[in-house]
Order: sequence, then structure tokens, then C-alpha cells
Amino acid sequence: MQGRLEPPSVRDATAADIGAVRRLRAASWRAAYAGILPPVYLEAMDTGPEEIACAVRRFLQSPPDRHLLLAERDGRILAFASCGPERPMPEHLRTGVLPGEVYALYAHPEAWSTGIGASLLDAARERLRADGREQTVLWVLEANARARCFYERQGFHPTGERAELRLGGAVLTELQYASRQPTGPVPALVGQRREPSMRRGA
Repeated sequence: MQGRLEPPSVRDATAADIGAVRRLRAASWRAAYAGILPPVYLEAMDTGPEEIACAVRRFLQSPPDRHLLLAERDGRILAFASCGPERPMPEHLRTGVLPGEVYALYAHPEAWSTGIGASLLDAARERLRADGREQTVLWVLEANARARCFYERQGFHPTGERAELRLGGAVLTELQYASRQPTGPVPALVGQRREPSMRRGA
């Protein structure tokens, strides 16, 4: 386990960052989901030029209320988070309230337990709050005990909502977590450009 370091630099992603983000995602999945997802599925995760080109196109087409944030140390991208409005659920039609959602938060295994995930999660929640979203939700695999403990330490709690997810031939259960937004002034991020999202994860 590594010790905590100085807080990372957090900024919005650009199209030029997408290749590094996809490679970081693959490295994080292979470490975090070992023993949860089939090894063949994890090893087959594509980070080639065609896949990255598709990811860049999706990034550039994302609505302005979707954000992709990067955490760096010494100029190296070590974690990313994507966030935006929660994907519509039936209760939104009744209440008219659309919370924010952290779709994905992944750190390179070398940066685990250094505080980078907590800093990036705070930045994502701040961005959602700046968009007027007073609650944040996210989904995490039930089998991912490490991620669940992390989110609980950051003030999130299970809502009781569950969903099934099929990946690589495995049927997995996801749990929804929720947290109220922190109070106080919203700090500015470096280069507040409003761009993209990815899939939910932990």
C-alpha cells in the first residue's frame, strides 16, 4: 500500500487524452476485476487505434453536461472520472429531479491508496454541484469490495437499488450508492471545458 501524496492536478480531458484514458481504463479493469470478470475478457480489452478513434468520436459528440475529468501527477494521467446527469429512471418522471451521476472512476493500479481517487471524486461532485445537481449517485459491482469500501469512506451509502450486468459471459450484480453534495463554495478546476462521459464503474 502506498502512502498519501500531494493532491493531484485535476483538469478536463481533451480529445488528445483519450488514448491514455482508454489504456488506463484497461489497466485498472485488469487489476480491479481480476477474479470477478473472466480473464479472457479482461485480456481482450481493446486499446488499439480503431478503438481509440471510436472513443474520440464519442467524446467529441458528448453533450455539454457530461464531463470527463483527469487527475495527474508530474504530468502523467493517473486517474479519470466521468460524470453528468443521472441516466433517467422512473422516479425522475414523478419528482422532476435529476441527480448527478458518476459514471466511472478508475485509477491506475500504481496510484491506488495514494488519495488520488478521493481527490478526483471530490472534483466530480463539485462539477455536478456547479451544474445544480444536489445529489450524486453511482453504481458499483457488488463483488468489488475494495470499491464499495472506498465509496463508503467518501460518504456514499447503498440505496437498495440493484441491477444485473452481463460482461464477458458473467452475470454480475451492481449496487446503487448515493450521497448528498458537500456544502460551501465550489472550487474552480483547471480549464473548465464541458465535455464527455464513459460507462459507469468503480
